[in-house]
Amino acid sequence: MDVTGRIARAALLTLVAVALGLAVSPWAASARPASTGPGVLHLRVVPPLAGVVVRVDGQTARSDARGRLRIRVHNFVDLKRRLVVPETRIDPTRKVVFDRFRGDVDAGARGKEVELGVRTARLVSWSFIDRFGDAVPAGRVTAMRLRSNTGEIHDLTGPELTQPRWVSESRTQQGPQGLVSKQLYYVVDSAMVDGTSVVNRAGQRFVPWEQQAWVVQLLFFRVAFTATDMFFTRQVGEGIELTRADGAVERLPFGRDGTAVVPDLPRGTYTITVFGGGVSFGRPVSISKDQEVALTVISGADLGLVTFAVLFVAVGLVLLGRPHLLARLRRPGRGPAAANREGRPGPRHRRRLRWSRADRASVPAGKDRPPAPLRAGIMLVLLLAALAGPLLPAGGARADTGHRQDTPHPSATPVPVLAYYYIWFNPTSWNRAKIDYPLLGRYSSDDVEIMRRHVRMAKSAGINGFLVSWKHTPQLDERLAKLIEVAREEHFHLGIVYQGLDFARTPLAFDTVRTDLSYFATRYATDPVFDIFGRPVVVWTGSDRFTAAQIQATVGGVRGKLLVLGNAKKLEDVESSQGVLDGQAYYWSSVDPVAGVSQRKLAEMARAVHRRGGLWIAPVTPGFDARLVGGKRAVPRRAGDTLRASFAAARLSDPDAIGVISWNEFSENTHIEPSERFGASDINVLADLLGVRVDVAVPADSSEPADGDHWGLSAWGALLVTGAAVVALPLGVLVRRRRLPAGVPGGRPGLDDDDDH
Repeated sequence: MDVTGRIARAALLTLVAVALGLAVSPWAASARPASTGPGVLHLRVVPPLAGVVVRVDGQTARSDARGRLRIRVHNFVDLKRRLVVPETRIDPTRKVVFDRFRGDVDAGARGKEVELGVRTARLVSWSFIDRFGDAVPAGRVTAMRLRSNTGEIHDLTGPELTQPRWVSESRTQQGPQGLVSKQLYYVVDSAMVDGTSVVNRAGQRFVPWEQQAWVVQLLFFRVAFTATDMFFTRQVGEGIELTRADGAVERLPFGRDGTAVVPDLPRGTYTITVFGGGVSFGRPVSISKDQEVALTVISGADLGLVTFAVLFVAVGLVLLGRPHLLARLRRPGRGPAAANREGRPGPRHRRRLRWSRADRASVPAGKDRPPAPLRAGIMLVLLLAALAGPLLPAGGARADTGHRQDTPHPSATPVPVLAYYYIWFNPTSWNRAKIDYPLLGRYSSDDVEIMRRHVRMAKSAGINGFLVSWKHTPQLDERLAKLIEVAREEHFHLGIVYQGLDFARTPLAFDTVRTDLSYFATRYATDPVFDIFGRPVVVWTGSDRFTAAQIQATVGGVRGKLLVLGNAKKLEDVESSQGVLDGQAYYWSSVDPVAGVSQRKLAEMARAVHRRGGLWIAPVTPGFDARLVGGKRAVPRRAGDTLRASFAAARLSDPDAIGVISWNEFSENTHIEPSERFGASDINVLADLLGVRVDVAVPADSSEPADGDHWGLSAWGALLVTGAAVVALPLGVLVRRRRLPAGVPGGRPGLDDDDDH
């Protein structure tokens, strides 16, 4: 028994010893939880850059050329707090800053690679050139604003314009497969020279990852100034005074040829005055291209002519009011004494001649005319009016847009004219599928000044409103709100084209459409800006993909607040949706109205819509070319003939409104907005079809306010017309008095034997 007990105790001690041995052995250490033991952390830098520094537990490691690094750690407990990724300048022009991890760094204990996202900044510099590539000294630029696609703003002034600057180059974000690095870009919002911006806003883009030496092109133009007098068209004056936007005044003398030339005038608006040689009023001039500016001056000869004319009329009035003086002038040398000697009545016995109607009837033809001085006065008034006419601005001139608009002639269309308008454009949009660009520059649709110019140009051409392409997203909601404010200020109307198709032309879900239209109806159903037909017009693109029951279930709840129109492309689709929609707006831009059968098809669709009392918006387009975005055909513009034929077909369909396709669809090239390729030809053709004559002069600038055409001497023209009116009034009174019969109040006195004058 004792032996057995000793054996048992020995075995127990052996087991304890083994257990203790296992507890202190390396194998036992590795069996502990991984996060509490030492190990190696594996990291992969995003983007893959060499030289990124990581520090932990007194250890430092740098990433290799593939962006990978390993660093030994004591344990993985709370490792994120101990891990340091300092800001590091990995080369002379680039530095990195820690951004984020993807995954738990504790995973590194099991040999898994952890993603380390970093943001990068780049040291960039810039220089300036003109339109011809010649260098522009940086000292001429007083300020510049750079803006990144993430909204980062750099406002540079003074010495900052000549010093390199660190700008954000990239940032990381979560992607489906892990962290991804996004490169940033910058646009030049403004570059100020002499108080005016000399770049098209957001027209130049720079990517720091690809380019660190930026070359910014500035808009300078060659402008020649001349001056002539108003009436005699002689060159006059010694030079011009040019007042810049910052208030600085510069005197430029005329050369021997009577011209003052500025070879590099910054784009902007200036006030020009001629000095020497007469009277000159300041004339605002908008410079947006190489041009010649002819100024008009009131010279001494012009003033002398006007003075002589006024004196001539004044003397004529005096003579007309004093017949005895006029008689003396007609019979020189035959004064009162001579008249008495001949038995004629003298001054005290003259009788005033009174003409009765019978007397006048007995006078030979041609004798009952106003006397010569009166006729000369009337001719002078007409001359002054004729001279003043060209000096006045044409009727309806719009100083904001550069358009001259005349009164529409009777053929102007009686129905609303609405142009399809797109608010999708960002600065990068112009880099894809474009063969033409706006004269206002490659703008962003969130620019309120661009919206205002578009509205004013459209109004001047006879367009009543825009059909705005929209769906319920934060960006488009914000842009729509801005456009509504502009339209309200400009007394312009809006409708909505609800984009019910995604980029792949797949219809949006019914719930999405219902939610978006309910949002719009709640917010804007009573806004006067949308009051074209009593309720806001909403054209639902993609409605032709659904049955009548599906349409009713989707839009039935908002039809009492909105007029919901479809965009059916076939007659059977129009008929099938009758009763569940309020009409149709056919978006038909790819048809060739010159060679096709558009007139018959539009008339058939219009009759189908009108049979149920619906609204019919007929399409009008200047041409079409969507081959860069997958289209198969192109319809040429034919110098406006395509637009004319399309307009005629639309008018013959008896529309409730005309839908112009489009104002600014530059991907499908249906735009009528003035552009680099087509200029303002199509908007002028449309204006002529609408009975409005316009002269579009759009500055090639998306950041400067439009100043339009300014006439040099409108003040003098108004003065001359006023003077003519002042002269004409008493002349008219005198003529009337001379023609009234005796006894009528205000008429001439009759024969009076007791007259003692």
